[in-house]
Amino acid sequence: MRYINTDRILAAQLTTPAENPLVGDDTRLIDVWFDGSSVQKQLFKKVHKTEQEAMAKDLENRGFIRSGNLLINPRGVLFAEMEHEIVGGLVTIGYQDNGKPVELKVDSSAFKDLCERLAKQKGSVVG
Repeated sequence: MRYINTDRILAAQLTTPAENPLVGDDTRLIDVWFDGSSVQKQLFKKVHKTEQEAMAKDLENRGFIRSGNLLINPRGVLFAEMEHEIVGGLVTIGYQDNGKPVELKVDSSAFKDLCERLAKQKGSVVG
């Protein structure tokens, strides 16, 4: 049995057989970045396909933005910067214990969606 507090998730990377041949038809991997005093990354091994799909659906229903197999909580974004309109951009969701930023790459459509959502909040979009 496993419990994952999805209220603390800043981002989740879903791994399927298409990305990693070591996972099978019924097994998956999930990398999760949790918030706190610093951003912590946790890898959950031996996640069942149905558990991964249920978590992804729950996160999307709660407003997470999908970029391929990456789901990002827009409320957890500190800042985002477009690298190139074709490539996409980098999103910073916090800092590690050592002070280094936790940056995740998103595609251009997810980046545009993120900027639109962030512009509607209290922050500002520059550029």
